[in-house]
Amino acid sequence: MDLSGLVRGHKSNLQLLKPALRAYALGYLSSTTPKVISSLRCLRRKDLSYKEKLQEIGRALTCAIRLNSFPSFCALLVGGSTISPTLVLRLCELVARTLGSKANVLKSQGFVRLIRFATAFLSSLLSLQLLNQKPIKLQTTTRNVSDDAQSNGKTQDPREFAGRTMDLTLFTLTRAVDALLCLAWSTWYRRRKAQGRLTWAETVASQLADAGAFAASSAIVMWAWFYLPERLPRSYGKWIGEIAKVDSRLIEALRRVRRGQFVYGKDTGQAPLLESMCRDYGWPLEWGSPEKTIPIPCEMVHMDCGPNCEFHAFMRFVRTLKVACATYIPLQLVFRFRALKSRQSLVRALTDALQSSAFLSAFVTLFYYSVCLARSRLGPKLFDLKTVTRQMWDSGLCVGAGCLMCGWSILVEKPRKRQELALFVAPRAAATVLPRVYPKKV
Repeated sequence: MDLSGLVRGHKSNLQLLKPALRAYALGYLSSTTPKVISSLRCLRRKDLSYKEKLQEIGRALTCAIRLNSFPSFCALLVGGSTISPTLVLRLCELVARTLGSKANVLKSQGFVRLIRFATAFLSSLLSLQLLNQKPIKLQTTTRNVSDDAQSNGKTQDPREFAGRTMDLTLFTLTRAVDALLCLAWSTWYRRRKAQGRLTWAETVASQLADAGAFAASSAIVMWAWFYLPERLPRSYGKWIGEIAKVDSRLIEALRRVRRGQFVYGKDTGQAPLLESMCRDYGWPLEWGSPEKTIPIPCEMVHMDCGPNCEFHAFMRFVRTLKVACATYIPLQLVFRFRALKSRQSLVRALTDALQSSAFLSAFVTLFYYSVCLARSRLGPKLFDLKTVTRQMWDSGLCVGAGCLMCGWSILVEKPRKRQELALFVAPRAAATVLPRVYPKKV
C-alpha cells in the first residue's frame, strides 16, 4: 500500500473513532462539571489548606476516570453502535470472499439494518452491565430496632442492591415515547389539515403539549421534594433546595402537619421545632406553637420578607433572577464562545440567558405565591373553614396548589426549549413512583 493509502486509512479509522471519543468527552463533562463547580466553592474556605483545596479539585476532576463510569458507558454505547456495525460488515465480507460466495444479501439494506440493530442492542446491554458493576452506596441499610426487641443498637441488612441505571432507562424510555407520539401526532395533524377538519382545540393542543408535560412532571417532582425527598436523586433534591432557599425547619413542620403530628389547636410536643426558628428570626415565640397560633403565619413562610404575600413574591423573583443570571449568562458565553463574532450574537446569547433566568424565577415565584393564595389569600375565602380547615390547607392542599402552578412558568421559554425541559424533567417525575434501588438477584 502506498503512502496516500495509509494516510486515507488512518483518517478513516480516526473518523470511525470520533463519535465514541466525543461521547466520552461529553459524558466526562456532564459528570465532572457539577462536582468541579461545587469544589470551587471550597476555595473560599479559610479552614482548608492550599494542598487540601487542590486535592478537592483533583478528586472532582478524576472521579469519573474509571472503567465503570458514566463516560465509559457513553463511549461503549456510542462506539458499539457506530464501530461494531462496520467491523461486523467487513468481517462478513471477508468470510464471503474466503468462501467464494457471491450472495448479494450482505449488501442489502435489510441486512445492514439488522446488523446495526443487533450491535446497538448488544452495546447498550453491555454498557448497562458495565455501569452497574460499581457497588451502590446503599449496599447496606440500617434500621432502628424497636424497644420491644430490647435493643438500642442498629442492625444491618446485608443485601446487595441494583438499580444504578434507573435514571438512564427512564430517560431513554421517555425519549422513545416522545418520538413515537410526535410521529403519530404529525401524521394525524397532516391528515386533518389536508381534510380541512383541523379544529381550534387541536391547534392549541399541539402548542401546549410540551408545556403541559413539563407542568405535570414539575408538579410530581415538587410534591416529591416536599413529602417524598428520598424518591429524588440526592443531587437533584439538593439543587432544588438551593434554589428554593427556605428554612428546613419550615419544610419539616409542613411534613409533620401532613403526617398528623403537628396539629392546630393541640399541644402535641411539636412547638420546639418552629420556636427555634422564631428565636433565630426575632419573631414572637407563640408563632411556633400550633396550640396558640392557627395557622402558621405567612410571615414565617416569607422568611425575612415581611407579612405581605405580594412583596414576598416580588422579592423571590428578584433574588432568584440574580442567582439564575449568575449561572446562565456565563454558561451561555462559554458555550457560544466560538459564535460570539458579532454584537448580534452576543445580544442573542444574553437574551437567551435572561429568558432562561426569567423562567426559573417565575417557577419559584409561582410556587410560593400559589401557596400563599391557597392558604391565606383565596383558599379560606372560597371555601368555608368548617369544610376545608386550616389543618387541611397546610397538610397538602397549599403545597399542591404551588406544585400545580409552578410548572406553567415554562411558557416564558421558547417553544423548542419547552420540549427539551419537559423531556429533562419527565424521567425524574417517573422515577418518583419506581424503586430507585432494589435487591440484586445473583
